[in-house]
Amino acid sequence: MMKIYKLLLLCLLVSGCMQSAEIVSTGDKPDWLSGEPRNYPNVSYLYATGSASKAELAKDRALGNLAKIFELQVRESSTTSQDVKSYREGGEETVTSSARIASQVNISTDKMIQGARVAEQWQNEDDLTYHALAVLDRSQAGANIRDEMNRLDRETAFTMTSVDEQQDPLIKIADLQNAINMQNERTALQQSLKVVDLQGRGKPSGWNVTELKHQQTQALRALSMKGIVTQDSIGELERVLHGAMAYAGFEQSSAVNGYTLASSMVSDNVLQKEGWYWLRGSLSLQLVKPDGTVMGNKSWPLKVSAVQQDQLDSRMRAEVDAKLKNELKNTILEFATGGS
Repeated sequence: MMKIYKLLLLCLLVSGCMQSAEIVSTGDKPDWLSGEPRNYPNVSYLYATGSASKAELAKDRALGNLAKIFELQVRESSTTSQDVKSYREGGEETVTSSARIASQVNISTDKMIQGARVAEQWQNEDDLTYHALAVLDRSQAGANIRDEMNRLDRETAFTMTSVDEQQDPLIKIADLQNAINMQNERTALQQSLKVVDLQGRGKPSGWNVTELKHQQTQALRALSMKGIVTQDSIGELERVLHGAMAYAGFEQSSAVNGYTLASSMVSDNVLQKEGWYWLRGSLSLQLVKPDGTVMGNKSWPLKVSAVQQDQLDSRMRAEVDAKLKNELKNTILEFATGGS
């Protein structure tokens, strides 16, 4: 909730969206506490209320509740799924994934609620509780959202120009992921626009996310990458690494002129405390270009515990497996774009 409050305060400073509303300490209970505000009908306004023991907090809560109207749509639109399958053939496990990456959609909620304001306030004389009504003109909200969608479309077009000209498959994969993320964000904005527009209309995109993902899959297949292990304190790290690469969509290659993804796992000494055994370690990744140039390094501290010491290595392998499947693709794309 505090994150929402800070966001709304930023909106106040940047856009001057919040105007002071006179507190009505006497009089009848306002209509907007039990239904549609007479002065701000639903056909023209989005509205929300908030209450608290302090006037400023009531205003913050009203604006926060107004933002949640959009946030619900964002959560629904940003949900992605992973269809992961594993099977054994010739004694070896193969992992495939139909969803190459679960993209994280970040919506600039402050931009969508620019123009929101606290229109009315009322204090209950019986319990001294403050109530606030926050409103946002639907036409203003629609304009805000369309501006953001247009920005995403312009940036997607610029990115796709780079994709068409890019010869390095790894850079192409990173650019395509950027385009996919922007269009996923746009999809969430489209859902919010349908909330604002009572006719349920939105603004269709000129980009097809399914087609973008297909292009990325083709680029992944064209990429030559070999996964190697330089140090392994827990055992079977090579198997775990190759499984995580397959999960992320990177095919294991033996070509000498491709990228090299090097992984290492270094464990500390086992500690025993209060009947538990503890194992700490560091998992590292390094990506090297075909010419030997290091593109990036990244490491994660890991920790596991068990009641029996011989369980530690298997539990650490499970931690490494989860970490690589969650982080490997994004980390490689960060290396490709100079983000790490």
